[in-house]
Amino acid sequence: MLGKLETVFSYTAHFILQSWPEKRPGILFLTDSGGRVINFMEMQVGQSWNPQGLNLMLHSVPSGHVFELTAEAASTGEIVMRAWKGDPNVYGAIPLLENDGRVRAVIGIIASQSEIDVDLHSYMRGLEPMIRMGYDAYIQHATSQIVMDLNLHDTTRELLASLTNQISEIIQKGYCSAVKLSENGLCIPQECVTTQRMEEGQSEISQIVARFGQTPVIPTILEENRIVVVPIMCNGSPLYALLLHLPANEADCLYDERDVAFLQEVGEKASSALWRAVMADDLRREASKKDLLYQLMSKIQASIDVNDVLHEIVTSIPSLYPHLSVELFLTVEPNATTPVKQLSFQEAEPSTSTRAYLEGRLIVEKVEEEDQSTTVIAAPLLGKQGIYGVLQVTSDQRVSLSQHETDYIAILADTAGTAFENAQLYQQSRNLIRELRLINEMARQLNRSLDLKEILDFVTTMMGATFDAEFCAILSKSPGEDRFDVLSSSLPEFTGMTVHTNEKPFQEILQNKQALLLAQPGAGPLPFSLLPCCSLMGVPLIVEGEISGVLLVSDSRYHFFSFDDYKLLEIFGQHASLAMTNAVLHNEMERMVITDNLTGLYTRRHLNERVRSSLEKDGYGSLILIDIDYFKNVNDTFGHQVGDEVLIQVSNLIRHSIRDSDIAARWGGEELAVYLPRVDKTTAHSVAERIRHCVEQETSPQVTISCGLAKWSKESDFELSVESLFHQADIALYEAKNSGRNQVVLA
Repeated sequence: MLGKLETVFSYTAHFILQSWPEKRPGILFLTDSGGRVINFMEMQVGQSWNPQGLNLMLHSVPSGHVFELTAEAASTGEIVMRAWKGDPNVYGAIPLLENDGRVRAVIGIIASQSEIDVDLHSYMRGLEPMIRMGYDAYIQHATSQIVMDLNLHDTTRELLASLTNQISEIIQKGYCSAVKLSENGLCIPQECVTTQRMEEGQSEISQIVARFGQTPVIPTILEENRIVVVPIMCNGSPLYALLLHLPANEADCLYDERDVAFLQEVGEKASSALWRAVMADDLRREASKKDLLYQLMSKIQASIDVNDVLHEIVTSIPSLYPHLSVELFLTVEPNATTPVKQLSFQEAEPSTSTRAYLEGRLIVEKVEEEDQSTTVIAAPLLGKQGIYGVLQVTSDQRVSLSQHETDYIAILADTAGTAFENAQLYQQSRNLIRELRLINEMARQLNRSLDLKEILDFVTTMMGATFDAEFCAILSKSPGEDRFDVLSSSLPEFTGMTVHTNEKPFQEILQNKQALLLAQPGAGPLPFSLLPCCSLMGVPLIVEGEISGVLLVSDSRYHFFSFDDYKLLEIFGQHASLAMTNAVLHNEMERMVITDNLTGLYTRRHLNERVRSSLEKDGYGSLILIDIDYFKNVNDTFGHQVGDEVLIQVSNLIRHSIRDSDIAARWGGEELAVYLPRVDKTTAHSVAERIRHCVEQETSPQVTISCGLAKWSKESDFELSVESLFHQADIALYEAKNSGRNQVVLA
């Protein structure tokens, strides 16, 4: 049933009120199928009659006689008349039925028995044509409003988007779509506008359109009123087909005759506006063709970049003809980002593109594949020194190409052939300059950093940008190990994986200290566990004559890398190897500077710096100073070597008792310190007790520790210094030692 109930009711009520007897009070109301009041109005303007006890609050289910009346009409689907004993009013209700007989709403009338002088039952029966008149009026008004809105849009797509959205809002069931029609009335599924989001049913429209096949579209109702199709015609020429379609999750819905009538009315009235938009688009397209052809020729002739030439060739035609597919077949292997295909000369029956190359002329032919007829145009790319490939354009048989469009493709191919030849010659010289610049830039960037991760990320990114390969990685190999570990990868999920050295690429690298592997078409991918590939380059990273790692680049495309690419990667490897070695040495030196050689804990200086940083940026923290009780006795009794072992044991127990974010350091001699950033005194006391208990239970020879604990917070210690914090902890430690040792004292 068409439209919102309130809107349709307002149109229907107009006719009902016109037929109601003059000066007879009454109330007209509308409820939905559940009995909730949607709207009501007085039958006479300014009437004072308002029966007592009548409750017609909007969006609520009225009680009493009104509820009984509407419930009976909704359940029986018949007109109901009632006058209850003791009630001076008479009640009537007529159900509004869906196409399948279900009740969608109920229109009711309440009048005074003493005032009414007509047979209300007969009057109610006479309302049915008035309701139809209301629907017709609503359809006419809604259609007029839609057509007025359509005139505001300049392009066909904007117009169709507005049209389908407005139809869908009024129908309020399923979705509305518009599919372009060819001159013969066949659907062109590539040009479609729909209100259905892609994630809700990506192929639903395609499936519906496919049912028409090669049959011209005519007004049709399919699947027992679940699909409605109405073609839009103008001056006898088909423009678009409007479709109403219900998704599977609306299984209990159907379209009725009013929905169909509305769609037909809209299709007829919107045809002129749509025709104007289509004509305007055609004029703009023709103007764009001329402008694009001029710009394209200027760009191609002026370009000295193979990528630019190929890109302009491949993108120019679809920008004007979205329904055409473009393919580029080349006899050479350009280092291009635009997708191209290799011409094959080993076919039993030469293809259209192969024939165009061999004969050196444009060929147009019809091709039948799987009951589908297509038109194929193949134009050779001619240069002064030879033919470099073929531009092939394919169109569905529903779209016919004029001689003008065919000539456009031929001119484009001829111009592109010459430009491609010039661009390729220039590209070769430019590649040499580019490689030198890359090497210089890489050396400059690597020399600026001593951070290993930064170096790995930079080299991986640079390999990906330079070779445009699908996979790049840096692998490391420890001396004596039979595996390579992935340190960095252009695909993060491969970082950390391990590859055995007996795999073919690594066997060649280890034996010959080089690898450039290219699989032959038809032979299948190269055997490689990391990622299946058809082209692979690998160069070793050599440190002091030994292979410490590998730079690896691979791609699934055949013959993707050239020998020049390999030589460039080899230079990358030399620079990367030196930079990584320097970074490792620098990291080791930094570690030695901030680490105590005996205990492996941080140095006192590093601890001071970390505490100072925490005081500036954190809100609170805690410091534990630790002293091994009677440590001099241990040295005197067992010797200094055992004393050192005890100190190491205590340091390890401390390290295992704290978080990674906490800082444990050797303060001096047998004194140790632990700083706990963003830890309050209660938690810090628990940590100190845990350390004290572990030391008492797990050291051999057994020792105990005394702990001084100091805490701080920005609220109470605003200008606290590192020295003051350590002084507080030191006083607490002194108290712990003087009051019996083997305990934790809070400052």
